[in-house]
Amino acid sequence: MHENKLSNRKETLPVDDDNDIKAMFRHPYLVIFIGRDRGKHFKIKSGTMTIGRSPQADIRLDDDRVSGIHCAIKLTADNITIEDKESKNGTFVDSRKISRVHLPTGVPFQVGRSVMKIEYKNEAEIQYEQSLGHKVSIDALSGIFNRRHFINLASKELAYARRYEQTVAIIIIGIDNFERINDTYGRSIGDLLVNQLADLIREKKRAEDLLGRHGGKTFIIWARGEVEREGIYRQCERFREAAERFKFCHPEACVEITISIGFHLDKPGNGKVKLLMEDLIDKADQALNMAKKNGANQTLAFS
Repeated sequence: MHENKLSNRKETLPVDDDNDIKAMFRHPYLVIFIGRDRGKHFKIKSGTMTIGRSPQADIRLDDDRVSGIHCAIKLTADNITIEDKESKNGTFVDSRKISRVHLPTGVPFQVGRSVMKIEYKNEAEIQYEQSLGHKVSIDALSGIFNRRHFINLASKELAYARRYEQTVAIIIIGIDNFERINDTYGRSIGDLLVNQLADLIREKKRAEDLLGRHGGKTFIIWARGEVEREGIYRQCERFREAAERFKFCHPEACVEITISIGFHLDKPGNGKVKLLMEDLIDKADQALNMAKKNGANQTLAFS
């Protein structure tokens, strides 16, 4: 049906407009976020595509735990399936070893040491993600703003809020006992946990709020618009409760985690934006550290 509609418009549209229409449509892409090929995108075509270490594989991975032809992805009109090709180390979908299963969008799967997922993107999004602008603004592991770009965006919000005497709010979220998790389960599980928690926070946050990676185990949120203490506290508790219920799974283990959250509200007065931003973040950080010292798995406001 879509092909007929598109072909009808091709008769009347200029070439540039036709290209713009093509760029609007989303296609499934294989996105690798853990492993030596991290950051690479592969467009999934109709039919069957193989994944492996062999030059004959449609999607070739630089991973010594991947078999020559490790697995295959099959795309039909309404379904994506993944099938293991008798690989030595197995194919895992959402931590379960599989032979052949339906592959939902956004669910991580592991091939050797590489972890990836299927995401629907259009050509414009892919071009941007491969551009320098994306690379300098997005954290490769979590897929959210890196700290530098987050600070640049939040500083503009802060300047506006100062001019119009608006209250602002900063939220900082930290994974409890993250070093112990890395020591116990290994760095690959720690990386996967960071990626899955970023997805969880992005899903639960308000659409208008800015989200960035603050450090190795911490995330930072700028709450846009009108904010008040009780509303920010309730939002933080939604994050905390969602993380507490969620099982972060890897083929080798499922890890239950908790997070601690610190936040700070203020009405910025006169002063340099950079110093005001540093003060806001420092106070939210202090609240986070106090939450961890008080037993963790809790939300605290700076006081």
